[in-house]
Amino acid sequence: MDYKNFPKFFIYSIIGCLTMPGVLFGPAMVGILVDQANFTESYAGWVMAYGSAGSALALIVISGYIHRINLKKLSYICLSLAVLIDIYCSLSVEPSFSFLALRFAIGVVATIANIAVYTSIASLNNYERGYGLFVMMQYSISGLGLYYLILYSESIGAAGLYQILALLNFLALLLVSQLPNMQSDPSAEESTESEMTVLLSSVALLAIIGFGLHEMSGVSQFTFIERVGVSISIDSQSLSNIMLIASLLGIPGSMVCIILGNKFGLLPPFLFGIFCCLFGMSILLIEKTFMTYALRMCLIGFGWSIALPYIQSHLASIDKKGSALAAGNSFATIGGAAGAALGASLIGLTSDYNMLLQVSVLIYILAVILIILSIKIRGTHREK
Repeated sequence: MDYKNFPKFFIYSIIGCLTMPGVLFGPAMVGILVDQANFTESYAGWVMAYGSAGSALALIVISGYIHRINLKKLSYICLSLAVLIDIYCSLSVEPSFSFLALRFAIGVVATIANIAVYTSIASLNNYERGYGLFVMMQYSISGLGLYYLILYSESIGAAGLYQILALLNFLALLLVSQLPNMQSDPSAEESTESEMTVLLSSVALLAIIGFGLHEMSGVSQFTFIERVGVSISIDSQSLSNIMLIASLLGIPGSMVCIILGNKFGLLPPFLFGIFCCLFGMSILLIEKTFMTYALRMCLIGFGWSIALPYIQSHLASIDKKGSALAAGNSFATIGGAAGAALGASLIGLTSDYNMLLQVSVLIYILAVILIILSIKIRGTHREK
């Protein structure tokens, strides 16, 4: 196995993880807002949804111009703004529209640096292993973050949460210099045409929409999964332990991609990861107990970490300059925002979690079908 680019992949992955706290720590953030800042569960879900919506807007704009944007330079500006916004949020945590608007803004600016990481990985050889390492880092940091944020939520408080997020963005700002200087394409008109040709192909459209639905399904459950545990009387210490173990299981899952790469193609390992996720997402519909909750978390932690880097690798293979990857992340972020909003709406309507669990499984099945079709069509085109 070629380890030549792994030091770069490692640094890029750290920057990426520091700029996606909503994805990594979502359940704990919702829990802190509900328990420490008097947010309702529904309103806390909307806070996460607005952040995702801001990310989606940034990615939609970037995907059409990515061949002409110097993401490294833009990341310096955006992360500086992100630090200031998070500091201000720590001083004004309350269930208000102005707070939602601030989280929308943070979604926009933090996402610029995050997509710079994805395109930086795609620019190097063995990028599928780079995405595997990135996912492994996400699960490692998510596990530790969820453990401590849930366990010490009372000590941290809502203000402390956003001070921590400001610190994470500041650390990312210090590391931006390690990203490559990817030069923009001076031929604007030709660049736009090439981007649109890629994005409107059947391979790209199926993968992009499928990725969006994939994340919509996952986020709709993930955002409220800590509250599901609370509803079945699992104590904070046990929840922290389960979250940590489930996240750490993402490490061996992502190692599948790091070790195998594309040796056996994308489809076999992707299908294995999908099977684990589907079983895990469905198990709480059968029975809600400590054991089924723990099993659900572990299966999702392991399976998701296998499927995700292969989806991202498939998108990167469509366009190495990153337009399909940016658009895919855009739809994934839109899906995440829609998932958080869907969860908030369903819980607000039904006051329980069964409908949310059922709808998320159906969405996930549709996502899998679209992604498999895209991989199959891509394989057919390569054979020709």
